[in-house]
Parts: sequence; structure tokens; C-alpha cells
Amino acid sequence: MNTFIFDIDGTLLDNVEGYLYGLQKTLMRHGRKVPIQDLTWTNGRAGVDSLKELGFSDAEIPTVHEEWREDSKAFLTDVNWFPNMQTVLKQLGQQYKLGLVTSKDKPQFLEEDKKYHFSPYFQTEVVAGEAKRNKPFGDPITLARERLGGTPETTVYIGDTSTDAQAAADANVAFALAGWTTPPSPAVAPRIAVLHQAADLLKLPDLG
Repeated sequence: MNTFIFDIDGTLLDNVEGYLYGLQKTLMRHGRKVPIQDLTWTNGRAGVDSLKELGFSDAEIPTVHEEWREDSKAFLTDVNWFPNMQTVLKQLGQQYKLGLVTSKDKPQFLEEDKKYHFSPYFQTEVVAGEAKRNKPFGDPITLARERLGGTPETTVYIGDTSTDAQAAADANVAFALAGWTTPPSPAVAPRIAVLHQAADLLKLPDLG
């Protein structure tokens, strides 16, 4: 493997619950009381796609999406990178090509990039709406891979959700599970590896 493409939420940043609680609060405002466990399917999906599946109309989605973003901020005050992640990315980046594929839209990505400084570690990023179709389709991963000059056979996508696994399979690239967020299960397969800590990323080049 020589091309590494990463998800952000739950893979690089320990922030998944914040967005779920934000969505729960937004739905409450619209008269819908939904348990957190019934919202976990939204992890890894573009917000606009999730809201459409939740029954909001095309006219409502821009406003509700902004509400979700604002509601999430109160639950994202203590978000950090996973331990040792930045050090490992710096090591990988000295020899290999690194990219990002995220379900965040461009404004949200730019806002978080200012706070967490993703850009120094990655040569390209693909945000929601940039490819023809968002995850769980493979289009964003394929776009990032092509920008990096990688081949399907030597590319791995690292993520933490079944959506990520589906997208990797659709893009015909290998998938490695961020096990620090999600335990392995049939829902997040096929996969070439389960990673338990950031340092495990350094073993991936030997798998392909």
C-alpha cells in the first residue's frame, strides 16, 4: 500500500457523539424525539443525505442542516485528535501519499481545518458534494485516489463506519477499520485490518 485516504470523524478526531447529540437536539426542535442509538446510522454520511432520509424536504434541508451544525457546537468543545495520530501521519507522509475523504461540506471542513490543522498532513481532500455521489458510494474515494495518483490495488481507505466500508468496496480499494471507535463486526467489512491504535497505521504499507 502506498496511498492512504482517511475519514475524519471517529477516525482522526474523537468527535462522533457530538454530532449525534447535535442532531438529536435539532430533531427535538422539529418535534421529533429520537434516541441516540437510532441516529448512529448517520455517522459517515453527508448531512444533507441523512436529513433527506429523515424525511426533510429539499426546501427544508439547508436550514435544518445549519441548525444541526450550530446545535452540535455545544457538544464539540473538548474534541481532540486521537492519541499519537498526528505523529503517525507525519511519519506516513514522509514516504506515502495521504488524502482525506469526508462527509463534511466545504464550509464545515474549512472551519474545522482552522481549528485542527488537517492540511499540513494531507495532499488532497474531497468534501461532500465534490464528487458525483457522496459516501456510501465510492466516488469521493476514487476522486481522491486519482488526485493522488494512486491505483486501486495500492490504496487503502481508513474509516470507522459501515458507510466507510461500503464506500471503500464501491471504490475497489482496501478498507482498514478504525477500531479505536468501532469494534469489528460483519457490518464493517470487508476489511484488510482492524487498527487498535494510531501506530497500527504504520503496518499498513506491508499489507499490499
